[in-house]
Amino acid sequence: MRHLPAIGLLVLAALPLTAQETRFTPALKAGDRLAISNINGSVTVTRTSGSTAEVVVTKTVKKGDGNLVKAIMEEDAGVVRVCTIYLNRDPDRTTCAGRNSIERGKGKELEVEMRYDVRVPSGVVFEGGTVNGEMSVRGLDRPATVNTVNGSITFDGAGASELQTVNGAITASFDRTGWVGASNIRTVNGAITLTLPSDASLEVSGSTVSGGVTSDFNVTTSGRWGPKRFSGTIGGGGRSLELETVNGAITIRKK
Repeated sequence: MRHLPAIGLLVLAALPLTAQETRFTPALKAGDRLAISNINGSVTVTRTSGSTAEVVVTKTVKKGDGNLVKAIMEEDAGVVRVCTIYLNRDPDRTTCAGRNSIERGKGKELEVEMRYDVRVPSGVVFEGGTVNGEMSVRGLDRPATVNTVNGSITFDGAGASELQTVNGAITASFDRTGWVGASNIRTVNGAITLTLPSDASLEVSGSTVSGGVTSDFNVTTSGRWGPKRFSGTIGGGGRSLELETVNGAITIRKK
């Protein structure tokens, strides 16, 4: 049996992982919706000028057949979807609908990171999420929906309909509180820090099990030990905002 020299093994181990880039540039108008769905990897979102969105997906293959993981785009009546799909369960799959599966054994184990860099035109509604990765959304002028499971969320923009994770902190700053309907910020294992404009007007409520509640605005807190709930009217009241965590503190700051 022939053995590679030890120095050769070290050189092979040091080689960089190959990154492949896929770019989508759909045209969108104000009121249209851009939806992003990822599995393993972060999603970074910023605003861009003009009417063309840009979604750049960088694929890094760490283990397995990278051809079994790809990003695709769908367009339908004011909605553009860009998603990550796995082909190991269904090699002929061509749509975002369907079940993603990372099968174990039989040489089909996959470890592929898909990093999304997204630029959203003014007036376009963003909805996006990943499973394993951080979400960073900045500068959008329409309320957004942002989700992950294992990762933190950083948000800075007009407001959010929903910010939700399971394992991670949420740090958000709203430029205004003029969203339609309710706004929900939720995590299980992580702190929530929210910064609101000084002239904010809304009804706020929330709870934490293991953590304190601190607010620059006047809110009423109940529960000295164990679960704590709080509620209050900020400014003239109006729209609803709810913040919930289990293991973590909640902090509401004034700009």
